[in-house]
Amino acid sequence: MITIIEKKDKSSDGEKFFDIILNNQKIGILFTVLEHIAYEIKPEFRGHGYATEALKLATKEIAEEYGKSILEIHKNNIASTKVALKSGYVLIGKDGEYNMYHHTK
Repeated sequence: MITIIEKKDKSSDGEKFFDIILNNQKIGILFTVLEHIAYEIKPEFRGHGYATEALKLATKEIAEEYGKSILEIHKNNIASTKVALKSGYVLIGKDGEYNMYHHTK
């Protein structure tokens, strides 16, 4: 089971930083800027659904605070697109090389 643990060192208003933890081991990072979420899983832990679990946890927290959450995913990043869709995000538009995904409460 994945957990996300917020780090205490916030760099500015609206930014939060989290460690993604599996069995007491840090397997990735996640950060938010207001309603925007970004994450990265260590390569050896990819492909097991951990990013989806972590994103769902973060989405719940961010949606409670802001009423929505947003992802910007490079159009060629198929893995992150799958994570977004599995986590309940929907495509809302395109901005150059990036696709915009939205999740509401």
